[in-house]
Amino acid sequence: MKYVVVVPARNEEENIERLLRSLAAQSLLPAELIVVDDGSTDQTARRVLAFAKRHPWIHLHRTKKQEPRAIGAKVVAAFQQGYDQIKAEHHFLVKLDADLELPPNYFERIAKHFSDNPRLGIAGGSILVQKNGRWVYENFSDKDHVKGAFKAYRKACYQAIGGLRLSIGWDTADELLARYHGWEVLVDTRLNVKHHRPLGTETGSLRTRFLIGRGMYRLRYGFWISLISAIKAGYLNRPYGLTGLAVLCGWLVALFQRDQPIVNKDEGQFIRQWRWNRMKEKLLRKKKKNTPHKAPQ
Repeated sequence: MKYVVVVPARNEEENIERLLRSLAAQSLLPAELIVVDDGSTDQTARRVLAFAKRHPWIHLHRTKKQEPRAIGAKVVAAFQQGYDQIKAEHHFLVKLDADLELPPNYFERIAKHFSDNPRLGIAGGSILVQKNGRWVYENFSDKDHVKGAFKAYRKACYQAIGGLRLSIGWDTADELLARYHGWEVLVDTRLNVKHHRPLGTETGSLRTRFLIGRGMYRLRYGFWISLISAIKAGYLNRPYGLTGLAVLCGWLVALFQRDQPIVNKDEGQFIRQWRWNRMKEKLLRKKKKNTPHKAPQ
């Protein structure tokens, strides 16, 4: 299967070469790679151009001057500009962050998943960060959620969901909308992607959680689902308690400022029902796990 990659990048001179090396080492190479230089003031563009001289499938695109963008929309707007430049035929489309490092068989396995399952719409690996000298899972969302840092979309699925939403929460909306349209989502936990800049490094963890809460409102989660999610975030993530408050504050600010939802009412109803079902499944699994087994008589 053929695929194309779009990498939004801004001031990534410390990371971009590492990513490009891991892409050039893939056992299944991209048909085309477009790096979108989103107003960098460092050597990002120069390093991409140096790589492009050795690999003709790598292209650099510089963004046009834009008006101030809505919260969470910047990376999607840069990605869209790269998407508009695609010329190669492809079966699936990939959005990558510039601060990643992929195993050499990454896209060979992703392509096989798409080939084996015609209903698979979105796929990706498992994300790792370095802590105390070890690479460990970056635990900030469900393990069956394909992280926004690396998303592979079957072309037909991407078209069905209408592309990516220009808003915080876009990387949750895409999967929920894919399911709404009957597509499946897959995380291959054997494909470990190294993330060299953990979540919240630039914006701060509480700021990130605030934006997540705002995204929940825009996804029409409703108050109770958002409250449960906030309590979970506060219980599992440091600084404990404050992360949950940040999520809830984000939802409330979006409510009072009347943020525009990024899904329609029918999609929102599906999303709420899907979230409730997931919560029930998790409770049942936990209850079953904690229930002692009776010894046979």
